[in-house]
Amino acid sequence: MEKEIIEKGVIVAVSGDNVEVEILRGEGCGSCSMHGLCFPGKKSSVLHIKSELALTKGDEVELEVSAGSRVLASLFVFALPVFFLFLGFIIANIFFSELISIAFAFASLGISFFIIKLCDGKWGKDINVKILRKL
Repeated sequence: MEKEIIEKGVIVAVSGDNVEVEILRGEGCGSCSMHGLCFPGKKSSVLHIKSELALTKGDEVELEVSAGSRVLASLFVFALPVFFLFLGFIIANIFFSELISIAFAFASLGISFFIIKLCDGKWGKDINVKILRKL
């Protein structure tokens, strides 16, 4: 059975059963070298979640994030650019010199970032997150 990950958040807006939750940085964020990806710059992450709980703006809540969702998102964000980098080089190397192939590899890397951005806009909100309880 997959282990669920518990996060804390603060309600920033409520509209019926839809709430916006700002994710708080956990204790592990300070020591994680990748925290800039989850929280770029000083910005926080805001999720839009449906909840049956009676919540108001400013309430602290406990969130459950599916471990499978996190693993899948991590693989997508970290593995896809590497895959595109190598694929761009291998395909270009068939037709062009090594120097041009390297340029194609980095162009492919840039394309992968664009694809990730598009997919995040389309499916990023579908990550399985639910509010467990009000703190």
